[in-house]
Amino acid sequence: MRNPPTPAPAPAPAPVRLSLRRAGAAALAVPAALLLAAMPAAASPAAHTASAASPAAHTASTAASGTTTATASATGTASVSVDAGTTSATVPSTAIGLNASTYDGKLTDAAVPGLVKGAGIGVMRFPGGTSSDSYDWKTNTDVLSGQRQAADFDQFMTMTGQAGSEPMITVNYGTGDTLGKTRSPQETGAQVAADWVRYANVQHGYGVKYWEIGNEVYGNDTYNAYWEPDEHCGSTFPPAAQPTTCGPEVYAETAAQYIAAMKAVDPTIKVGVVLTAPGSWPDGVTAPGSPQPWNQTVLSTLKSLGTAADFADVHWYPQNPSNVTPPGPTDAGLLADTAQIPSITATLRSQFAEYAGTADLPIMLTETNSVSSNPGKQTVGQVDALYAVQDYAGWIGSGVANVDWWQLHNGIVTSGDNGSDLYGTASYGDYGVLSDASCGTSGDQPVCEPAADTPFPAYYGLKLAGAFLRPGDTVVKAASSEPLVQAYAVKSADGSVKVMLVNDDPATTYTVGLDYAGFTPAAGAPDTSVLEPPGNGISTAPRGTATAQTLAPYTAALVTVRPADTSTGACKVRYAAGDWGSGLTATIGLTNTGTDPVTDWTLGFTWPGNQQITNGWSAAWTQTGSQVTAAGLSWNRVIQPGATLTLGFNASYTGADQPPTAFTLNGRSCATG
Repeated sequence: MRNPPTPAPAPAPAPVRLSLRRAGAAALAVPAALLLAAMPAAASPAAHTASAASPAAHTASTAASGTTTATASATGTASVSVDAGTTSATVPSTAIGLNASTYDGKLTDAAVPGLVKGAGIGVMRFPGGTSSDSYDWKTNTDVLSGQRQAADFDQFMTMTGQAGSEPMITVNYGTGDTLGKTRSPQETGAQVAADWVRYANVQHGYGVKYWEIGNEVYGNDTYNAYWEPDEHCGSTFPPAAQPTTCGPEVYAETAAQYIAAMKAVDPTIKVGVVLTAPGSWPDGVTAPGSPQPWNQTVLSTLKSLGTAADFADVHWYPQNPSNVTPPGPTDAGLLADTAQIPSITATLRSQFAEYAGTADLPIMLTETNSVSSNPGKQTVGQVDALYAVQDYAGWIGSGVANVDWWQLHNGIVTSGDNGSDLYGTASYGDYGVLSDASCGTSGDQPVCEPAADTPFPAYYGLKLAGAFLRPGDTVVKAASSEPLVQAYAVKSADGSVKVMLVNDDPATTYTVGLDYAGFTPAAGAPDTSVLEPPGNGISTAPRGTATAQTLAPYTAALVTVRPADTSTGACKVRYAAGDWGSGLTATIGLTNTGTDPVTDWTLGFTWPGNQQITNGWSAAWTQTGSQVTAAGLSWNRVIQPGATLTLGFNASYTGADQPPTAFTLNGRSCATG
């Protein structure tokens, strides 16, 4: 994502070049962002410009209902199958990430570390989008404007340390050489980056593992669209004419120099390079001086140089605002977009295999949100929260190593898509998951965000995703019969299965039946965490059963299902019955075969037929449906080791009298015979 640009020119027909210029000092106080990287590859560059009259970053597109609240007007059913034996990925510690920016004046707020930690954020990326390519880490200033930034590197590291998150740093590719000329003695951009590694890991022991070279460098006007400063294209920003000397080959050659210099300081670090998401602009696009597309050229050039990147740095914003691609975002469209994720990752791995010589290059999705620029009201609404859950689950389930939401704080935007065709009542947008308390004007009315650090719904989407995708969990196969009910599942180290259910329907309540293969759920109501409209919190309580859940409109539910205890306990049951055709008298011998007393025992079994207990003795007997329990009485509540209790009952039935075949004592299976 980009540092705040000034308003762009109105879209012009091709081949007129488009440009985005950086904001002046006053505008930087409330950042804007522009991301054209998410644009469909088929669209012409002329369709890719964005206007940002007020501070903007990436917007959310959401449901097409036009309602302001999710109101159930219909009911439906869905069947979800979970195959705990079919795995696709292991959740890494880096899975759940979030961006932070050097221009974020609220980054150092006291509440921030707790909120970041509470959401399960494992990675924090800095210094923030396009600002990375004009940032002087040493003086905490912008190379082009000279303006001092709100939060410096050490403050960022303090926050991540308090939050327990791992830092990821984007070094200055765009103006690194210009910055190096101000050093004494003069340095290259690669040496400036190496200095940052030395400062962080050698001098201060921060142990920063993940580094990336530049941000969205393909936005340097190589492909006739500009938002990313890049001195390799010339000394003016934007270039005076479409450049032919700063495309993907130059980027790869320079990145190789950066990698060598940075790893000479600390060979343990991991360094990533900028690639494009397949299906998003400029995927497949060529230009004068760049006869092959970006990914192909970067990967093959690095291979020819004998340089290996440690990960691919990719961004994904699936929709554009209406001022870029009319008619703009829709809620239904956004929530359906995550279906693209498996094919995107498969295409990337195919490119890695063909051009880098290995399909196993890790993928880090270091920026994502719902819309490429000019955020509207859905970025602060429930639909963006639902999208966030599915975004993280989809990418991690496809084996991606890291997903970083854009971003922590950003600022109010009133020029985005705020129409009644989108769900919600807000008259502004904000890419931040936390409010920064900024104000703006909507129409002729002033509008302000809530108090600083108030979570927007997207924060709770990240938090629910963080509770679902714990490091070490194994992603297992899940499928839904209903297109608007999404299902994801993981298996945890303790044997439990977590099922994430998301209702993308704004008006239908679904009764969801769940079926399991390779897993036997425990009886009782599982703990279920629910994020429902308006998205201002997550409630957790026992709810439904492991095999049946109710899912309200626009609601996400995380169902944690414990495994049944199928081990044999220290007990043995002998069952005998006398039958007279329509009734029976049964005697049960219950033996403690263990070495410890069993206290406050409960015996359980299930009738295979329609038997109904009419009375019993030596226990407190209850029957619900076909389930029978017998609990100890005051005089026989303890079964000593080796002791046998005799209890019994009378029962009636019709048809055949089939005896029970399995018994449990305090939830553990007993031997029989």
